[in-house]
Amino acid sequence: MKYKFLLLSILVTLVFVSNSFSQSDSAASVEQARAVIAKYLDAIGGTDAVKNIQDKTVILRGTAMDQTVTIIIKQKLPNKLRQDIKAGGMDQVLIFDGEKAVMKVAGQTINVEGKQLEQLKMESTMELMLNPESIGIKISYDGTEKVGDALLHKVKFTLPSGLNWVAYFDDKTGFKVKEIKETETQMGLVTQILEYSDYQDVDGIKIPFRMKQSFGPQSIEMTISSVKINKGIPDDTFVISE
Repeated sequence: MKYKFLLLSILVTLVFVSNSFSQSDSAASVEQARAVIAKYLDAIGGTDAVKNIQDKTVILRGTAMDQTVTIIIKQKLPNKLRQDIKAGGMDQVLIFDGEKAVMKVAGQTINVEGKQLEQLKMESTMELMLNPESIGIKISYDGTEKVGDALLHKVKFTLPSGLNWVAYFDDKTGFKVKEIKETETQMGLVTQILEYSDYQDVDGIKIPFRMKQSFGPQSIEMTISSVKINKGIPDDTFVISE
């Protein structure tokens, strides 16, 4: 059960918007955030290329707590998701059919509900960055941060439930290089840090092939071993059996 909280956090996808902004400052902040996101979309291949993705299968491999971990993520428009995790001899499956979700682990089937389900709905949407506001996410610009020689632009995202994320985008490349996310898990609210690097082109879309995820004292480094885009994932992949 110790890997349970990996489920909602490895997808490749935001803190409170301050009430101290004036209306004009708030509007300017939103426009700046949109500009950063637009630069990111251009950097990874362009809006049209992102819109063209109908389905995607990603296989990641790494180690955590001295155990080999393999994660297979399958997504299909508009917002279907299946995630299989194999770690230390334990299999774990998460299925989201676009409306409801279950997690299967150690012979148990657990319904995903509440804030976990809301976050899953957001993260399963492959077009999330095209128009986050259309699905109820508030965005704002939160300034810059210097990390080494890199200047990073910060964009805040607030989900309808109040869960908060912040994404960091490199000023030079436009790539998203880091995220800090609040995630609701079976263990309570967890803050995660995700770092992305080694962007490579796959069928006209640039994808980060290396990811590091940290949550509390634990961390896991993953490398993508395979990406398949628009190969026609069957709908029954996402069926939740009774």
